[in-house]
Amino acid sequence: MEFYRVLNWDPAATDATENGHPLFVWPDQGNGRVDDPAAEYRVLYVGSHPEAAVAEALGRFPTWAQGVLDVPRAAPAGSRKALVKYTGTPRVLDLDDPRVLLDLGLHPSQVITREYAATREWARSIYESNQHDGVSWWSFYGSQWASVGLWDWSSLTVDDDPEILTLDHPAVEGAAAEILRPIVRKHERPGPNAGKYRSSR
Repeated sequence: MEFYRVLNWDPAATDATENGHPLFVWPDQGNGRVDDPAAEYRVLYVGSHPEAAVAEALGRFPTWAQGVLDVPRAAPAGSRKALVKYTGTPRVLDLDDPRVLLDLGLHPSQVITREYAATREWARSIYESNQHDGVSWWSFYGSQWASVGLWDWSSLTVDDDPEILTLDHPAVEGAAAEILRPIVRKHERPGPNAGKYRSSR
């Protein structure tokens, strides 16, 4: 299986415990869809496609200019916004499968709700079953993509070096086209409808 993630990559980070490493996961969680506020487990969030990972990382911006690819000041020196590809065989429970939802007693609305207290409750129940390493659901930005939360990512390996993201990167251009985000390159000005996009969420 292949998974993708956008992160602030630090080439100097050689260990998964270091911020900027492709397998680093923040120890302080609790705000994500399938996080554990009690901190008994952490979650690595990835996407099913390169475009899905880019959409999740940049989708909140109505226009994509160079600034959306800047890393925050708190990121390690030398970090760059990059796309990581992972391969592995985690046991992922597909919440887009009606049979799975029936077995769990869940409705689709209970999966995609923004009431994260509710989603963390069913996520913890799945975690405690010890039958799965994570769950997947349809992306907020497009049902053709899946978002994945893994509480056990030990089977994942990083394929090659992460790819530095630019406005011309195929995954950036593909995601922008799919979720209708105008890309404004240097010396370009936004068109008259740049701020009037239709989100595919």
